[in-house]
Amino acid sequence: MAKHATLIGLCAVFACATPASAQVSKPSADTLTLEKCIALAIENSFAVLRAQNALELTGMSLIQAYGQFLPDLRASASFTPITVSNSLQGQLNPLDSTLFFNLRGSEGKSASYNISSSLNLFNGFSDYSSLRRAMSQKDADSYTLARAKQDIAFNVAQSYLQTLLNEELLRIAQENLKSSQERLRQFQEQTRVGSRAIADLYQQEAQAANDELTVIQRENALRNSKISLLRQIRADLEKDYVFVAPPADTILLGAEYQNVDRLVKAALATRADLKAREKSVEAALWSVRSAEGNYLPSLNLNFSYGANAFTQDRLTIDGQPRPPAALPPFSRQLREQTSYNISLALSWNIFDRFARELQLQQAKINEKNAQLALEELKLQVIGEVKQALGDYNAAVQQLAASEKGLRSAKQAYETVSKRYEVGSANFVELITQQAALVQAQSNRAQALFNFTFQKKILEYYLGTIDLSRYDSAKR
Repeated sequence: MAKHATLIGLCAVFACATPASAQVSKPSADTLTLEKCIALAIENSFAVLRAQNALELTGMSLIQAYGQFLPDLRASASFTPITVSNSLQGQLNPLDSTLFFNLRGSEGKSASYNISSSLNLFNGFSDYSSLRRAMSQKDADSYTLARAKQDIAFNVAQSYLQTLLNEELLRIAQENLKSSQERLRQFQEQTRVGSRAIADLYQQEAQAANDELTVIQRENALRNSKISLLRQIRADLEKDYVFVAPPADTILLGAEYQNVDRLVKAALATRADLKAREKSVEAALWSVRSAEGNYLPSLNLNFSYGANAFTQDRLTIDGQPRPPAALPPFSRQLREQTSYNISLALSWNIFDRFARELQLQQAKINEKNAQLALEELKLQVIGEVKQALGDYNAAVQQLAASEKGLRSAKQAYETVSKRYEVGSANFVELITQQAALVQAQSNRAQALFNFTFQKKILEYYLGTIDLSRYDSAKR
C-alpha cells in the first residue's frame, strides 16, 4: 500500500525543475495531480474491477458456506381442477355369490400441499472445512484487491513522474535551442560585416538544426508519455491537461533502510500479495480436509408435513348417473386430513468408483501448488527488496555525482564561452562544451527522477503504501 503514497515523491523531485509554463494552464485545461491520477486509475482500472468482482463473489460463497449449517426448507402445492376416472370394479352378488363387474366413472378435483426440511447433523466435518476454506479465500481475495490497487498506483506514479521528467528534458532542450538560435543570429551579423569566418556560421547552422531536432524528439517523447498516462487513468484524450508536480522530496532514507535483513523481514510480514498467497494455502488445506470428510458417513434429520383434499362431482355406474359421495369442503379437508413425519437418516457411501479419491487427490495437488507459489513469491520478495535497496544506494551516488557534474559543466562552459569571445578558443571547443552542459543538465534531471523513483520503489516492495489517502483525491 505504500506504493501510491511512496511514489508521490517521484514527482516531488521535479517541483523545482518543472518549467513555470507547466504550472499555468489554459482556461480549458484540466489540472491533474499525482493523487488524483492514482485515485482515478484505482477507480477505473479493469484489474481492480475484476479483483472487486472476485471479492464480491467470494463473499457470497462465504454466506453459502454459513448456510450449510442451517436446515433447508422446501414447499410444494398442487391443484387438479379435473380428474376423470373410468374403471371396472368387481362386486359379489349376495343372492347367488356370483361375481359381476360394473363400469364405474367419476369426475372431481383434488389439491395437496407439502412442507419438508432437512438438517445435516454430521457429514465428516465437510461443512466446517468448507466454511474455513471460504473464510480463507475471502481474506486472500481482499489482499489481492489491495495489491492490485498498489500495482495501479505504482504504474500510474511511474508514468506521471516520467511525464514530468520529459517536461524538464524538453525545457532543457528548448533553452539550448534558444541559445543556439541567438548565437546563429550573432554569427550571421558578424559574418555579414566580415568579423566572423563563414565556416563558423555553417557550423552554427548545423548545431542549431541538431538542437531543433532534439526539441522535436523531446516533444514527441512528452506527448507519448502523456498519452500513456491518460490511457492508464482512462481520461479523455481529446482534452488538455496540466500536470502539477508534488512538493520536492530529496530527503535520504534513514539508517534503518540499510539493514537488508530487517527490510526483508518487514516485507515478508506486510506484503499484501504475500498475505494473499498465504491465505490461498490455508484455503487449499481446508479443501483437502473437506474432501477427506467425504469418506465418513452422513447423518440427517428430516421433517415433512402435508395435507390433501379431493371432491367427487359426478359418479356413474354402467353409464347411469348416481349421487356422488358427500365429502367435507376443501378447506376442512386441508386442515384435518394431514400427515407429518420426523426421521433420522444415516447414509454411508461405501464405494463410489474412486470419485472421492480423485477429488481428494485433486485437492492435495492444489494445496501443493499453492505452497510452491507461496515459496516462489517469498523468494521473489527477497530478491525485489535486495535489488531495490541496491538501486536506491546507486541512485544516491548518481544524485551526488550528477550535481558535481552539472556544477563543473556550467563552470567549464562559462570559461570556454569567455575564451571564445576573446578569440582564445575555437568554435569546436565551444559547441563541445555546450553539448557537455546540456548532457549534464539532462543527467541531473534523470538522477533526480531516478532517486525519487528508487526511493519509492523500495517502499512499494516493502508493501507499506497507504491507499486510504486516495479515497477522496478524485473529488
